[in-house]
Amino acid sequence: MDFSIVTPSFNMLPYLKRCSASVADQHGPLFEHIVVDGLSTDGTADWLRAQPHITSLIERDSGMYDAINKGVRIAHGQIVAYLNCDEQYLPMTLAYVKQYFDRHPEVDMLFGGTLLVRPDGTLLSVRKPYRPSWPLMLSSHLYLYSASMFVRRRLFEAGEYFDDGFRCWGDFEFVPRVLRKGYQAHTVAKSLAVFTMTGNNRGLVENNDINRDRVRIRPHIPWWIHRFRFPLTLVRMGIKLWSGAYFPVRTVNYEIYVSDKPLRRQQFRVRCASAMWRTA
Repeated sequence: MDFSIVTPSFNMLPYLKRCSASVADQHGPLFEHIVVDGLSTDGTADWLRAQPHITSLIERDSGMYDAINKGVRIAHGQIVAYLNCDEQYLPMTLAYVKQYFDRHPEVDMLFGGTLLVRPDGTLLSVRKPYRPSWPLMLSSHLYLYSASMFVRRRLFEAGEYFDDGFRCWGDFEFVPRVLRKGYQAHTVAKSLAVFTMTGNNRGLVENNDINRDRVRIRPHIPWWIHRFRFPLTLVRMGIKLWSGAYFPVRTVNYEIYVSDKPLRRQQFRVRCASAMWRTA
């Protein structure tokens, strides 16, 4: 098995259908899609039971990262990723990622670009990746998107699971942690996934879970990062500028699913697409 894609799910059936369709139509590598549902009440369980191509685990969990870890523990793929219900893969993403990993055996993690879209599929912005650096992340934010993150199985075999004590920021703790331990992460300019701005995205809406995570992450941040946060932020912004991540994209063509009855991808073409963070 080349890939295992894990999707944590809870009461997001319309978006889960889009997410699942974007995995199912990938061509080339062998893959499995594992959906870990936390006892949804919107019909997700019945829908999953009718999907023979999906491995489903339906039981109570303690949060998103507990669900992801459960999926990872039953995964068979040599490359593991998690894709939330409000995210999709772009066409041929898995084939591209497999080819990259085959050519770069030293790479442990790969990040690509991510498109931010509205629920109707129209583009908000193109988020370009730039060089991963754990001090720069911990001094600001996780500037690489989990939707376009792919991890070799050997990290999890070494015990590097997500900290399920986090409710929203588990990836913010996970990525710097494994980078600090010497694992190698690369980025590619190619957009690999789509993140749908639903207005209720976990981790983007201020709530008690985020406030708890904000307190919980503090012991993971070295004192010198707190002290030199401003110059580190300047360095990060300089690297982002040098990489071109601030600049618009002349033309963006993409195909995604935009209906809860996802029969085929809808094509979009956008000229002069923003690369800046946008939510509406």
